[in-house]
Amino acid sequence: MEALLRSYPYAMSGREAFGPNLRRVRIQRGISLQQIASQTNVSEVLWAAMERNDFSRWPNGIFARAYVRDYAKIVGADPDGTVDEFCRWFPHGDRRADRQMRGQAEIVNHQLEAGNEVPEAVGEDRRWSPEKAAKEAAEREAASRAPSNGMFDRLRRAFRSA
Repeated sequence: MEALLRSYPYAMSGREAFGPNLRRVRIQRGISLQQIASQTNVSEVLWAAMERNDFSRWPNGIFARAYVRDYAKIVGADPDGTVDEFCRWFPHGDRRADRQMRGQAEIVNHQLEAGNEVPEAVGEDRRWSPEKAAKEAAEREAASRAPSNGMFDRLRRAFRSA
């Protein structure tokens, strides 16, 4: 999908181009909004709004990400890349629960004392972070360059990554 998105002739910011680029991909593939609506059980109105970058009537969080992922799969775009881009540009796709919890606490006038820390009982922080992703990518790269001494090395690497 990135090649298709880069070929867009107009100079738009990434945020402005998100919906129109997906619309262009859909039209190029000959898929109608009616087809997407019938396959996803999501209203054509919401899909048309997404193509205009209007998320005012959309759900938040995991539901919004699931809708975008389904749309991307149907039109033949990269689902993970599309969801990542959606999360980068629009708060509706925010993967962090903190913002939503604070918003709900504010609605009911509750002083929220929750933090983003990992409880002491949890041995390892398994949440995604850019630093962790870079470290894992470097480890995979180093492991792919290391000479293999056979089945036992492959097993060790498999158990290390599990």
